[in-house]
Amino acid sequence: MSLSKVIFVVSIMASFLMLVASVIAFVIHDIGYFWIMFALMVVSILQNISVYKHISTSDEPVKG
Repeated sequence: MSLSKVIFVVSIMASFLMLVASVIAFVIHDIGYFWIMFALMVVSILQNISVYKHISTSDEPVKG
């Protein structure tokens, strides 16, 4: 497994934890923290999409 795939998996887990944090903040009525975590989660998901596009195009096996 290449380093870019490891970083991609860690980034997906971080996005999931941001989702959990935003739900907890919403439940305890901390709206400011909810919006911060929600915005960070959206940015992280967009970054994951771009990283996935990069991984899917650059890690193709070399034909010899």
